[in-house]
Amino acid sequence: MNQAWIWGYLLLCLLLANLPWLTQRLLLVKSLSETKSIGLIGLEWLLYALLALAAGWALEWQLTGTLKDQDWEFFVSVLFMFAIMSFPGLIWWQQRKSHVKAVTTEAERIES
Repeated sequence: MNQAWIWGYLLLCLLLANLPWLTQRLLLVKSLSETKSIGLIGLEWLLYALLALAAGWALEWQLTGTLKDQDWEFFVSVLFMFAIMSFPGLIWWQQRKSHVKAVTTEAERIES
């Protein structure tokens, strides 16, 4: 039972790490008229990282009944692991961005 919870948590972290890259909606609520800037994506990513950390604390509390004290090294490691998990979304976003640019350039060439 505990292992299923841990795998579910890892899948949740993977989803949260990639959400800012996969959608043009801000925090899955507000639709934006223009494309999201990299700064806005970074801020949204950081908020999702904090949400994943809170979910991890909730899972630890649920499974053990206590929360272990952590030093700064733990939080840096968690942040870097979250960044590694977001890599597929970053690659997809970069590929989509270059594809949209190529299609736009091709459409402008055809129109002229």
